[in-house]
Amino acid sequence: MRKLLLGKLSMASLILLSSYAAHAGYFELSANGSYYKYNNGKTRGEQNNTTVQRLGGGLAYNFFGNASLEFKYTSSKNLDKYTQETDDSIYRIKRTTQFKNFGANLVLEFADKKAPFRPFITGGLGYMIRKSLTEGTIEDAALLAGQTDLSFNPEADTKSISADGGIGFKLFVADRLAFEGSFNVFATDLDKEEVYLHYSAAGGLRFLF
Repeated sequence: MRKLLLGKLSMASLILLSSYAAHAGYFELSANGSYYKYNNGKTRGEQNNTTVQRLGGGLAYNFFGNASLEFKYTSSKNLDKYTQETDDSIYRIKRTTQFKNFGANLVLEFADKKAPFRPFITGGLGYMIRKSLTEGTIEDAALLAGQTDLSFNPEADTKSISADGGIGFKLFVADRLAFEGSFNVFATDLDKEEVYLHYSAAGGLRFLF
């Protein structure tokens, strides 16, 4: 009788453990990035352009099949380089703006966890730090006798609450490896009078463990 009871308890324990394992969560580690360069036309034959570089990473925990909580970090740098001409001067300006964003997002997938293609939406809140630096030179348009450095007042770092939302997909090429593509809209300066919107698209890899 005891052996029968012990056997039933053991079988019940195995069933419970199997059920837990089937629904247990897992972690996802991601790394992504993007690079853009926009042509903004020419001034006096000199190219004006904007370059955007973005790198990011995250750690997510899938706790309910199609839902994950992700903590992520994003660093992006915008470089604006342009030439302006007045009646008597030529200005060559280079402005660098760097964003660092720390956030927590909820990710909802619209496919079975075993599907190779998994589209998703994401949204959450974060904390943003923005740094800006402006440099440039001035040259006499008539004499063209050389350039003189311009002096700009240093800008203080800007810190604010941020929010973002986006869409994307995961394409699994192995059980624990996927390619990822995403498009996000970031809203910064939520705790200030004027809110700014930033758009980004990125691609990268995601690892499950």
